[in-house]
Amino acid sequence: SFTFGQRGSQPGFFNHPLDLTLNNTEDLLFITDHSNDRVQVFTAGGQFVRIIGNFTDVPFKLQGPVGICYTADDHLLISSYGTVCVLVFEEDGSFVSVIVGTQQGKKRFSYPCGVVML
Repeated sequence: SFTFGQRGSQPGFFNHPLDLTLNNTEDLLFITDHSNDRVQVFTAGGQFVRIIGNFTDVPFKLQGPVGICYTADDHLLISSYGTVCVLVFEEDGSFVSVIVGTQQGKKRFSYPCGVVML
């Protein structure tokens, strides 16, 4: 076992980490960093790799990410509490799509927290 990271906003630091998932080959760890509005990616050994979030070119911001899961088809599902949606990304952080909480005036969900794929 090992520990890594500390409180802060720099890459590799956290401000309320809430959930984590491994990719299918179990060599990358994705951790939601709620109050920094991002997901941080690390190697399974704890080495910082990259940040997913803080985009300007996606229709919904990643704001207050809570839940995260890795799908069988190599996508990340990330619940964005602040923008009331679930964002779908490629493993490299490329935006794929969004599942919105309200569509055509009908509420599908409010303030998503957990995300699970069975």
